[in-house]
Amino acid sequence: MSFPADKVLTNGSDEPRPDPNASAFLTVPQLAELLHVNEKKIYQLAGVGEIPGTKVTGKWIFPRRLIEDWLLENSHGGVMHDRLLINGSDDQLVYGLCNRAALDWQQSALVSYSPTGTRHGLRMLDTGRADACFINWGASEASARRHMGLLRRYRNHQSWVIVRCLQRVQGLIITPSLEQRLDMSASDTLSKLILDPQLRWAVRQDDSGSKRLLEDWCAMEGKCITTLRLCTPCDSERSAAAALNRGDADICCGVKSTALDFGLSFQPIADISLDLVMSRKTYFRTLMQDFITRMQDTEAHTIASKLGGYTILPSAQLITID
Repeated sequence: MSFPADKVLTNGSDEPRPDPNASAFLTVPQLAELLHVNEKKIYQLAGVGEIPGTKVTGKWIFPRRLIEDWLLENSHGGVMHDRLLINGSDDQLVYGLCNRAALDWQQSALVSYSPTGTRHGLRMLDTGRADACFINWGASEASARRHMGLLRRYRNHQSWVIVRCLQRVQGLIITPSLEQRLDMSASDTLSKLILDPQLRWAVRQDDSGSKRLLEDWCAMEGKCITTLRLCTPCDSERSAAAALNRGDADICCGVKSTALDFGLSFQPIADISLDLVMSRKTYFRTLMQDFITRMQDTEAHTIASKLGGYTILPSAQLITID
């Protein structure tokens, strides 16, 4: 594919490739020439988010690679892709949204959600075994730096984009008997829980964002997670809560809705960002665009309100990874 003012090179095949020295960004006039439309149409498309671009000092610019992917998707990809495989962080709102999409798409497409944990989900994305991965890796105030640093560890990260769309309140799920012993309104509740050597902790697997968050909380108290009484390894938030119900543990990381489902108590601690990671090509697929729209529609807000503790960002933010 060539662009205005590009020198067309070849690589020994019939497929042309752009000049590697060409600018990574296109201006409105360049993009209008490429698409054979007037500049007013480009402004219209950009203004409603139909074409990938961003404003810098009041002027629109368009990442060349994202424009290429957008053109390919709109040419043929949208009718070729009939499945969406999502994995990563274990989250009840995401589970509900995927279930709703599966019911709506059942005659035309497949959507699958597998809560593998953040890092295992990224490994699957990196090897092409998943289309998208939800990640959380620490509290929201550090998520921009943490998430970018985590993603750069993977081979194909430069072809990925981040959709920043959800936040949730993360905390500790505890048994009613433990709650009776605590002043849950005290500012040092987290410190008391982490420093209590008698508490039995149900912990998530090593690759999960929940375990990483617990490690951070321990570090805040000058402790290592290995000093906790770790009794029950769990591969999902619900299995950790079930361990508390069975009497196998006293406490675990989780969210309010899980605690309510199991009749347990919840102590909120921090807000975390739940970001969706995928390749640029996947971002422009019809199914993915539909799913992103669903994450911000009225029904998504209704589900989030019933679960409690969620914030759906007013508009999904698209972030590229360098």
